[in-house]
Amino acid sequence: MNPNATIMPEVTPAPPLLNVRDLSVTFCTAAGPLPALEAVSLAIRPGETLAVVGESGSGKSVLALALMGLLPPAARIEATEMSFGGTELTAIAQAARRRLRGRDMAMIFQEPATALNPVRRIGDQLVEAILLHDPMPLARARDRAVAALAATRIPDAEIRAQAYPHELSGGMRQRALIAMALIHRPRLLIADEPTTALDVTVQAQILDLIRDLANETGTATIFITHDMGVVAEMADRVAVLYAGRLVETAAAADLFDCPEHPYTLGLMGSLPELTPRGRPLLSIAGTVPDLRSLPSGCHFHPRCPFADSRCVQEQPRMRFLESTRAVACHHAPLMTMLGSMP
Repeated sequence: MNPNATIMPEVTPAPPLLNVRDLSVTFCTAAGPLPALEAVSLAIRPGETLAVVGESGSGKSVLALALMGLLPPAARIEATEMSFGGTELTAIAQAARRRLRGRDMAMIFQEPATALNPVRRIGDQLVEAILLHDPMPLARARDRAVAALAATRIPDAEIRAQAYPHELSGGMRQRALIAMALIHRPRLLIADEPTTALDVTVQAQILDLIRDLANETGTATIFITHDMGVVAEMADRVAVLYAGRLVETAAAADLFDCPEHPYTLGLMGSLPELTPRGRPLLSIAGTVPDLRSLPSGCHFHPRCPFADSRCVQEQPRMRFLESTRAVACHHAPLMTMLGSMP
């Protein structure tokens, strides 16, 4: 060994900003308990983008609202850990939780038309969000609100600040929500289907905007979507939810290269951009089950082409296949199994 050689220090990954272990959410309803999430565990580090994917009804939005502390009183939350920046979220008072929301943790909601107050000007709503966490002279807050709108590439931001939500296009309303979410440079941003109602061109612009602004601020981002094309463009890592349970987690590149859960495989096969030319699109038979009457064993077994008697009887646990990949499937590694089939 060359004694003059420079020894590079080993880089230690940053500790998770958000760490969630065994998060379960149950809604108390007139028809009985409704289990919306069951034993979900995930972590995200500063500057990282985690995509949470799954069909409608899989629990994605419930997860987002649970993390933000915005679930209704009828929801019962249980978790071994739900810490943010070293603070246990389930142990702090509501007032402390409110101080975190908007300043350190922010959310872009799915529907800007309902998230924005229809009878208040856009600029006034931004000013209110500023003053809630950062008291300052009103004139300075107004200047900051206009600057935040301009940062989201809204043209004529000073004029748009005087507009009411209905006077803006869907894309502009979504940009206003992004400005509101990022105005305090939060450490964690949760984006819940932020491009669902937008056309393809505006969707691409919004995705670029979220990615650019998050990169500038070093914000960790949880991107909730059912669109695997969006995941391929945005995510560093992916968590796949099905019927309230986590079924696979992996680096985005690994997930697209080699999905290891049958449900993930179905999601990939139903996406035109990821299906080779000339090969028919796959479909996932059936629908997401009713959370009040979940199937026995693996919740996915009624829709799974690989299901056997063990899948019907025994619920699979999440287990690591590699240091960065975990899957809840009795047949995993799935690609190895498929390769051995006649």
